[in-house]
Amino acid sequence: MKITKREENNPQISTSLYTPVRSIFDDFFRMPSLVDDVFNRTAMPSYSNLSADIWEEDQNYFVKMALPGVSKDEINIEIDQDVIRISGSKKLEEKDEGKRKYYFRSLDTRFEQSFNLPTVVNAEKAEASFKDGVLEVKLPKAEQYKPKKIEISS
Repeated sequence: MKITKREENNPQISTSLYTPVRSIFDDFFRMPSLVDDVFNRTAMPSYSNLSADIWEEDQNYFVKMALPGVSKDEINIEIDQDVIRISGSKKLEEKDEGKRKYYFRSLDTRFEQSFNLPTVVNAEKAEASFKDGVLEVKLPKAEQYKPKKIEISS
């Protein structure tokens, strides 16, 4: 009896002989290795999940985001109709020049988070404050999207 192995990219049965030990080695070398992870890693780490709260009160939307360790000068806020984009970067350098050693470490971190809002906002009247590592942005709704009361004529 002949044991055959199916190829992953070909649903037809291949005619090559299946050897369990050979298959283990093939699978092992086909998997990404730790070395691949090191060389494929991005040079600059980034925050992947920033925590944020978004809510609506009366005629405004609010965005509250925790950005610990970041100063207000390192934060960029962009508003484009119904999208708010909060981004920034932090660069940290550490140097130690002792008698017998020289040490230098540089860390460049970037972050970006975008939020779709239910309606268009008035970017000209938007306000932002940053205190104790928490960013709060107030976004007033655009006039054309605010609810209007209509009087009934008799």
